[in-house]
Amino acid sequence: MEQLDHILQYFMSRLKKDADMQTLSASSQKKLWYRIDDQNRYYDRRSVRLLIWSGSVAASICLLILAGWYIFSSPQPVIADYAGVMQSFGSSGESSDHVRLILSNKQKITIEGKETQLEYKKEGWVNINKTANIEVDDYAIAGETVYNQLHVPAGKRSILTLNDGTQVWVNSGSKLVYPVDFAADKREIFIDGEIFLDVSPDPERPFIVHTGKLDVKVLGTRFNISAYANMSDMQVVLVSGKVEIHQDGVQKEILMPNQLFSYNAEKHDFYTSIVDVSDYIAWKEGYYPFVRQDLGTILSKLSNHYGVQFNWNEEIRKLSCSGKLDLKENIQDVLNTLEKTASIEIQQTSEKEYTVRVKP
Repeated sequence: MEQLDHILQYFMSRLKKDADMQTLSASSQKKLWYRIDDQNRYYDRRSVRLLIWSGSVAASICLLILAGWYIFSSPQPVIADYAGVMQSFGSSGESSDHVRLILSNKQKITIEGKETQLEYKKEGWVNINKTANIEVDDYAIAGETVYNQLHVPAGKRSILTLNDGTQVWVNSGSKLVYPVDFAADKREIFIDGEIFLDVSPDPERPFIVHTGKLDVKVLGTRFNISAYANMSDMQVVLVSGKVEIHQDGVQKEILMPNQLFSYNAEKHDFYTSIVDVSDYIAWKEGYYPFVRQDLGTILSKLSNHYGVQFNWNEEIRKLSCSGKLDLKENIQDVLNTLEKTASIEIQQTSEKEYTVRVKP
């Protein structure tokens, strides 16, 4: 365009200097000049439109590239049919006072002991209490995910080592559903109750814990989850690493070490705070410490641990106390300690039912 401008300017200068130009009237010269100038402006406008169109195409291409990058690089939703899995694989039949391993073919294995240990081997065997070996993956059909179940009753605990090296401590009154072999792209387990996990790192396969309320996604970390189906409150406490907490496929929070995420399913609210994580994982060693905790929460914890029911009125919820209970003791000794710690009276009304009142 600059070359065209120079040519027109040279031509006009020659016209003005040419002797023959004198034969044109002043008005004719002016009209000729306007026509040449209009032509010049036409090419200028055309150039601008071309630049605008080119810029629009470039912007569209950039948007497409960014959209593709976002789709493929952004975190994918964490979605699983929790209810369907727990209903399909979660029926344990009759109740038991012992830990039970239920295989995919519905075979039930009773494991005695207050604290049991199970370790899966890559060869398709599970070692129980470091003595017995049981074959567990004999029943898989090609392409099918084979699930096992671990049921830990009141007053018992269990330590489970999965075949990827991840260790899971399972608290009293908990049910864990997990595959014998994890998928190639992710590791998923399903829990009703409380567990502590030491997840074996595997960047290619994130570890996902599904509960009835929320889902927790990690790569390699140590954390505790308390998510009993009969309790509206859920808690996630992070010891090390980093975890993502999701609800209905949407990320709710990212936790850092020493953070507590608490969610109330009835109120649909949540909060994050800094805590002493040792208070939340002491159950692994058989202890329950609490600091200025409301009595209702303490009784709910004991209810799940010992498999009993407590009845109390709203006055009890107003009380809070601090202390430490030894969960290895029998329930009566624990309740006697609690009566000394808080200003309450606990009366047994049936074999597994108690009434709690504030002391007059």
